[in-house]
Amino acid sequence: MNKQTIITILLTIFVVTGQGQNLKTLEATFNDYIPLLNAKGYMAYSFDTKDFKGKQLETVVMEYVDGKEVGNYLDFDVSFPVGEKLVIGLAPSDNDSLYVYSFQSDNDEGFTGKLILKPVFAPGEPRIQRHLYQSRPIELVSTSDTGKFMPLVLFGSYWYDADSGVFRFCGDKIIKSDLSSDIIKYIPHFYVLGIKIR
Repeated sequence: MNKQTIITILLTIFVVTGQGQNLKTLEATFNDYIPLLNAKGYMAYSFDTKDFKGKQLETVVMEYVDGKEVGNYLDFDVSFPVGEKLVIGLAPSDNDSLYVYSFQSDNDEGFTGKLILKPVFAPGEPRIQRHLYQSRPIELVSTSDTGKFMPLVLFGSYWYDADSGVFRFCGDKIIKSDLSSDIIKYIPHFYVLGIKIR
């Protein structure tokens, strides 16, 4: 090979390699905003409810303290016609001890309320309280039983881990429908949002 051929090959490799490493700006899509919304405490869980269309959906919010059921958080029944899709949403409020939740159907029916958050604190600093909560989806279990509670989303408080000296909410990514997941024994306070089909 002569010198001219080698130089031509090297220049071609340099140009091709350089062209493959260009960075381009893309238009942001809605999905690009989801991590930002999650980081700010906004969470949404979507469910296909086509099989129940035409029936009534009753919202249920169960409260638990130290793994024990306290009871139905709502002291009244809220129901609306089932559409093809249900979204359960969670969002921070202006008050750090309250969180907004919503059940919204695609037929413009729904219900919104507020959850009371319990503070967590480090044992050595009882005056410094934090309201730290996180959510997890609950595994879906098929049922044809009308009126049976179907748990869909867990919303629970962090706990203080004395071994590591931090507040945590880690473990199971999907909660078992019977609440037997390992993470449950650590969560001091949580809500289970779900539905009954009538």
